Amino acid sequence: MTGTQDHPQDILPLLADTPAPLARIGERTVSRAAFLADVQALAARLPQARAAFNLCQDRYHFAVAFAAILLRRQINLLPPNRGRTTLAEIAGQYPDAPALVDGPDAEIAIPVLRVSACGEAGESAEPIPTIPSDQTAILAFSSGSTGTPTVHARSWGALHAVTHQALECFGLQDGAGPTLVGTVPPQHMYGLESTILYALLGHATLLSQRPFYPEDVRAALAACAPAVLVTTPFHLNACLRAGLEWPQPERILCATAPLDPETAGAAERVFGCRLDEIYGCTEAGAIATRRTTRESDWTTYPGVEIHAKDDGIVQVQGPQHPAAVPLPDHIEARDAHHFRMEGRLADQLNIAGKRASLADLNRRLNAIPGVLDGVFIPPEPSTDARGVTRLAALVVAPGRSEAEIQATLAECLDPLFLPRPLVHVDHLPRSATGKLPRQVLLDLLARHGECA
Repeated sequence: MTGTQDHPQDILPLLADTPAPLARIGERTVSRAAFLADVQALAARLPQARAAFNLCQDRYHFAVAFAAILLRRQINLLPPNRGRTTLAEIAGQYPDAPALVDGPDAEIAIPVLRVSACGEAGESAEPIPTIPSDQTAILAFSSGSTGTPTVHARSWGALHAVTHQALECFGLQDGAGPTLVGTVPPQHMYGLESTILYALLGHATLLSQRPFYPEDVRAALAACAPAVLVTTPFHLNACLRAGLEWPQPERILCATAPLDPETAGAAERVFGCRLDEIYGCTEAGAIATRRTTRESDWTTYPGVEIHAKDDGIVQVQGPQHPAAVPLPDHIEARDAHHFRMEGRLADQLNIAGKRASLADLNRRLNAIPGVLDGVFIPPEPSTDARGVTRLAALVVAPGRSEAEIQATLAECLDPLFLPRPLVHVDHLPRSATGKLPRQVLLDLLARHGECA
């Protein structure tokens, strides 16, 4: 299970060789040797299969399962959610794949293997295992926020490359390292890269728990100093609204959606540390970063370059990309290492010949005083043969009427982009990373007797 030594240039270690603890569970730390013992024990229990669903919610359990699947030369299947329909669709392609779980999953119609590793079974005396660099490590599925989820493969070599680029950018490649306090699930590419791989391949320590509510985040940061907060704009805004006294982390990392400079500035003031935003996508992984309070442009990771094609599409290529990858966003390339992102290509709206950015519409809606959360829903382009379409919107705003919100929007939007209908809801069904899958929004709209 430790790989071959015939071609050492084609194999890469499973773990960084460092004395830094691999994980923190409650008040105790888990050494890398103890983690490796848990990994080897679980790998011995895995059935023969091409792949396995890694559905563990505890981050330490996920890491153990992730590494055990790699050791068995299998693929980690990372679905966008735990819905029965989603899992059944993926299982249809991998009928022999078991589901590695660490909690109640009675509704999953897949053979289950429970993970309960806790880093207390002893320490492995074996050398750090190696994995072929071209081995497919994961199949990551998009969130479906703009359509049907799609699958993207990553090799172990690609994950190694992007991780070491990020470790260099964020200064996590040396020393004892901070604890990574993540509000994002490890099944998401951002969560995998920044809360699992930074620990496996760097000098950071992962926190097994995933704090969700602001008080839980505050308590985790206080208990884990020095810490890096790995979060999303959705969670960050919730923390800023909570009005708590915050411990000072070493740094905040933020991704999954654009972060406006005002929110970034508020976060740096409240938390007393710098915030670095990460740009990435499921298609290419993380490729760039910026300090949002000081920079509009993004700087690519070391060794990563972008190039604009004649048709306006911008491609990225680096050591982690076997071939150039088209980016799904409207990118203005400054040079090979710097760019500005103007919004997702799928977010560009054209209604009766007038254009707008869906991201900008959402920003304006959420900036209205009294609006706690809100989202525009563009209809399918084919809804009107003449090209005239109608936007809808869902809003969480207990103290504001529809007329008041529409009047405020009318002050800054063309009438064509005012939402009809605008529906009040108690909450928006955001995913663990703060995203809103389109079909879920349409279903919610339909339940309120409206249609986009």
